[in-house]
Formats: sequence, C-alpha cells, structure tokens
Amino acid sequence: MRTVFVSGLGREVPVLGFGCASLGSRVSESQGLRALSYAFERGVGWYDVAPAYGDGEAEGILGKFLAARRERVVVCTKFGIPRPVVSPLMRLFRPAARAMAKALPLLSRQPPRVNRPWSKNRLRADQIEGSVVESLRRLRTDFIDVLALDEPNPEDCLNEAILRELRRVLEKGYVRCVAIAGSPEAIAAAARAPEIFKIAQLPDNPFVETLERTKQATGDGAKFFFVTHGVFGLGAHERLSHLLVGDGGRLGALASQLAYGPPFMAAEMLLDYAFAVNPDGAVLASMFTQAHIDTNCARARRPPRRDIGPFMQKFVIAAKQ
Repeated sequence: MRTVFVSGLGREVPVLGFGCASLGSRVSESQGLRALSYAFERGVGWYDVAPAYGDGEAEGILGKFLAARRERVVVCTKFGIPRPVVSPLMRLFRPAARAMAKALPLLSRQPPRVNRPWSKNRLRADQIEGSVVESLRRLRTDFIDVLALDEPNPEDCLNEAILRELRRVLEKGYVRCVAIAGSPEAIAAAARAPEIFKIAQLPDNPFVETLERTKQATGDGAKFFFVTHGVFGLGAHERLSHLLVGDGGRLGALASQLAYGPPFMAAEMLLDYAFAVNPDGAVLASMFTQAHIDTNCARARRPPRRDIGPFMQKFVIAAKQ
C-alpha cells in the first residue's frame, strides 16, 4: 500500500485508515475483530477510534486487536466527547439492532450519530489526563500515537489551560502527537496556536469540499498532516450514484472513459477523489466486509489520479452549485 510521511510521528504511514465509529454498536465484536485483522493483513495501519465510538465499546475491542501488532500500527483516539453510559437493556437489544441494520442496508449506511453536548466548557483541561489514562487502559497499550481534540470550539484550540495539559500528556509519554478533529474554523484557530497541533482531521468529499476551505483558512495547510473521513458518508455515495444514472446515464458514460464501471463506480470515484485532493495525507474509511476492504485497499495501492479531481470539479461539484 502507498505510504506517506507524518512529520509529527517521524514515520511513514499507509494512506488508508480504518474508521472504528461503528465497532461495538452496529458491528459486533467478532465481526469487527475479523475486519480489523483482514484490513491489517492487506496493509491498513492507521486505526481511528474514540471513547464514545461503538456505544463506548470500540476502544476495548480495538485493544484486543492490537495485541502483538502495536508497534506496526498507528492509533488515533480522541478527547472531548465522553464515553456514553449504555444500560444493560440496551446492550441486550444490540444483536436485534444489528440484524435490522443488515436487513435494511440503507439504514446501515447512515453515519453513526453521537450526541454532542455543545456547551461552552465541554472541553475541560482538568479531564484530559484522566481520559487519556482510561483510553490507554481500554486500548491495552502504554502510549497513544495521536490524541485528537474532538470537535472543539475555536476558542478551545487557543485555551492555555488545555494546551498546558496537552503538553503534559506529551511530556509523560502517554501521547506522541496531538491533533485537532473538527471544523475548518477550529483547525484555523489551531494553526495559530503554539507548535503543538501537528495533524488535522476533518470530513471531506466532493459535495462539501471541507479540505479545500480548511487549506485556504490555514494558508494552504502547510502546518498540518491532514486526515480526511466521510468520503462515502454525509450523503455523498447516494448523491453521486444518483448523478451517475441520471440524465440517461450521461455522467456514468463519461466516467467510463476514465475506466470506472459497475458495480462499485461511485465508491471507487469517491475514494480516488479523496486520495487525489489529499495526496500527502491519509483517508479514513469504515469498512467491515472483505469486499469493501479489498476494494479500498486496491485503490490505496495506486498513485493519486490526476484526472479525477478535474472531472469531479467539472461534472459533480459544478452540478451542486
């Protein structure tokens, strides 16, 4: 798989990362562990998780996967959205919910939702170290490669108490690199902070173009290694699929001239676009079937395409305006 250099970590990483938001909720532990291992064997080496993911179960499941693989992968977890408290009754109903999602594929493709308390003091400096220690315990590791502030306000990224606590967990060796996972406005604020934030994570696809707006806001983004996600989500896959078959299949015929074709035309175009607009960064995908993993890894082995960006700009991005 193609790799890129992350200066904040001082190492090469694969360009394709594994998003663990559904691990433990929509995806069972056994299915998740199989998918994590299958992706690892095919070169995936960046695993993105958070205390709240998978109804609070994702970090623990990922920790089981990390045994005997820890030094060969990068783990990013987060601070900001607390781990939810799930009642025993809700845990009992999880298998039924998974069966329903499997029976209704459109439901299973919806992005996972997390209740986010947008209070002014949601990110509290005095809770950072405790959260990190708990993540270390669940992940069964003694260090976290990347710790990201999760959906901070711009003011949080310049808050001296928060910055001081982030430096503390770095100095203690709990964390090797600090990131910002949030809006273009928050990332722009982080770019003005003292040299602490090295990585920026954000959603991006042709219909939102968040990465482009963020680079403009941060002076072409030279400060950050960018990690994008949501390439298939936020309605992108459905919207592109509709465009490809609409108007008598005109756009699909044009895409076939770039060697795209059924059955995964929309997915392959979106992933190629994500790699093309972020050629020096990484792209996260939630992928829990062998077919999905194989397709994504095949695209990640190729150099970024130079033709997909202009194609999307002309026929897809222009269509939304």
